[in-house]
Amino acid sequence: MTLDWTPVTDRVFVTTVQPHRVNIGLVVGDREALLVDTGNSPEQGAEILASARAKAGVPVTHVLLTHDHHDHVNGLAGMEGVTSIAHEDLAAVEVTRTFSMALAVDLGNLRVEALHFGAGHTDHDVMIYLPGENVVFAGDLLEEGADPQVDDRGSLSNWPTVLDGVLGAANATTKFVPGHGAVVDRDFAFIQRAEIGMIYGQTEMLIHQGTRLEDAAIATEWPFSAETLAVALPKAYAELKARGVEPKRHLPLI
Repeated sequence: MTLDWTPVTDRVFVTTVQPHRVNIGLVVGDREALLVDTGNSPEQGAEILASARAKAGVPVTHVLLTHDHHDHVNGLAGMEGVTSIAHEDLAAVEVTRTFSMALAVDLGNLRVEALHFGAGHTDHDVMIYLPGENVVFAGDLLEEGADPQVDDRGSLSNWPTVLDGVLGAANATTKFVPGHGAVVDRDFAFIQRAEIGMIYGQTEMLIHQGTRLEDAAIATEWPFSAETLAVALPKAYAELKARGVEPKRHLPLI
């Protein structure tokens, strides 16, 4: 497997691995380098690490995991000799170091900040902010070229708030690396944040109007595909039901 590392900045690179076009990040400091996510299998992980070591010119010492879906973490088993970092609720793989809310890694004149703002795409998403490079690795909290994927463990109500955690520090030149797809700008991130927020907000409005789950997909215009809505709308209805928000039966007029 030959990997092409595309520069995001002079010190930040991205390559994409198949079969799920997962973005793998490489962050290069003066002293050390760090990978973001690991690919689909131990064999792919080993190839990614070897390629990253050849590209970086400094030791690749760390790997940060954005969440535990297999296409992002299964390569870790093939990455020997690195310190793996993930949120404490990531239980699918063995990691070296975990954290609760925030953790920083100094790679030598380059600071990497790993941040957790609560449940979003999953219950343990990590956003990776590089303040000196003005780059954010968003994992699957953002997706380009396809709809964001809804996980049972995530939170549609809190997902926009998670994105706000870094959007508040972003500016017009901030680059966002999604879990899949092309690097995007702040405007793209704001738009997708609003679209994700619409799922929960619009669902709540429909429920107050008496719309039942089976009718919700055709009750209004949605920014996502029917396949995505088939997963997202039951999730939104379940979250709202947990808050006591359910469609009311209307009595027939006499």
